[in-house]
Amino acid sequence: MDEADWNFTEQQAETVYTCEQLRDKQGVKPHSDIILDLFFVPIEGEAARREAFEKSLESFGYQLGEAESDEDVAASIGPIPFTPQDIWLHEERTTKMALARGYRPDGWGFAEPE
Repeated sequence: MDEADWNFTEQQAETVYTCEQLRDKQGVKPHSDIILDLFFVPIEGEAARREAFEKSLESFGYQLGEAESDEDVAASIGPIPFTPQDIWLHEERTTKMALARGYRPDGWGFAEPE
């Protein structure tokens, strides 16, 4: 799978919707500082190049985190403002890095700001 096959419009719409839900239903204040956690899984049937993916994430300032399994990758960045635009900036950038290296995004999250 490559960027041409990925639906970035749908992914961005889901991010905006999720941010609205977090704001409206859980009271997360816009522009609160968050540490954004991003999660990735290997694309089935493709050769996942974990080391290359992790190196590219680190070169853009992402901190590698603990993933759910040995094949998955987790990364964090922040603090960043809690806005759909700021989250999308990182989500889009890391998705492009992931797809080029045999991974796909598997969601994002953050600990609730204080």
